Amino acid sequence: MTIGTDEQQELTTLVREYIYEQDKVEKLVDYLYRHEIVGLEVFAYLGFDKIDKLMFQPVSRDTFIRRAPFYFHKPSRELGDIAELSQYIYYSLEFNKPDYNNQLENFYCVLERLYYDFGIDIVTILNYTVKQRGRVGEIQPIYNWLHYLELAQKLGIEEKTPTRFIVEYNIVREMVGLEPIIYEIQEMYVGDFIERYGNRLRMDGIFPCDHNNQPILKWIGVRIKNAKRIWVDVNDKLKGSLYVEITPRTKVWGLNVYGADEDASDIWYDLYTGPLLMEFDYTVIKDRRVTIGMTQKQLAEAVGASDRTLQKWERGETTPDGHFLLRLMNVLDIKELSEITKIHDVDEEYNHVTVNDYQSLK
Repeated sequence: MTIGTDEQQELTTLVREYIYEQDKVEKLVDYLYRHEIVGLEVFAYLGFDKIDKLMFQPVSRDTFIRRAPFYFHKPSRELGDIAELSQYIYYSLEFNKPDYNNQLENFYCVLERLYYDFGIDIVTILNYTVKQRGRVGEIQPIYNWLHYLELAQKLGIEEKTPTRFIVEYNIVREMVGLEPIIYEIQEMYVGDFIERYGNRLRMDGIFPCDHNNQPILKWIGVRIKNAKRIWVDVNDKLKGSLYVEITPRTKVWGLNVYGADEDASDIWYDLYTGPLLMEFDYTVIKDRRVTIGMTQKQLAEAVGASDRTLQKWERGETTPDGHFLLRLMNVLDIKELSEITKIHDVDEEYNHVTVNDYQSLK
């Protein structure tokens, strides 16, 4: 079915919003006049070579017209463009998966909702989450943004592009009873997630903060007990470092830093334990000695201690000092200090920073 003359004139007016060359306007209107299904060949027909099969699948004429703002948008640094449509598609969609076409269709549907339902301009759609995250081409933040807008609309919140999106998004999620997004700390070096400088610990990542720039720990993948002070040094994207001023009883755990459980459930891993929470595990000495087939006398001679002293160590009556402890670890083939210590339970409350209410963050 072709379109009528009046519709053709309306189509010409619409196309001119996105294509400025008169000859291309006429060619596109002519193409759409003759086709109900628009294929990839339309871009070659118009002389555009930046659209390929990864960015476009055949769609109906009406769908093509709705999506024309995205197909023909030309990024401009003067307009504040730092991202392009192709970057989202090439960097985030899994083109080698059987459901790629569905992924692409879902993405375009999200773009349409942002543009038509929420009245957000193309430049903002393509660039807002990039400026918030500091990364180009991530699609999930755009999906989160649409979800935020849907929730905010129900709650009567008018702000469409909050300055600190990750904070505002978690607030509205909690307001409607949804679980907040937890931001896990990042690996600093291979296998290391925490670094110590004297009485301070440092962790890197994205750290949601309140209006006083205090970290909202319930939204961060760390648990901290008995710290003297906790603060952050972050940029406008809330990316940076979390610092902990420790005490002898400080304890720190990290969420899923070495991976989640086999069933995808969360695991909290020990990252730091203060010295007053650690106790020498005297049972290890006897267990290791028996395992390797040594007598008390042989072990005492090997580490340069008396038989009586070794007996007291094995009964837990005394604790070997640093000199003897290192010798024991060497003779008994104990690689890590954690193998010869046990950790006390921490009874004190977690250090916790809360958000009072939505308005407190304004």
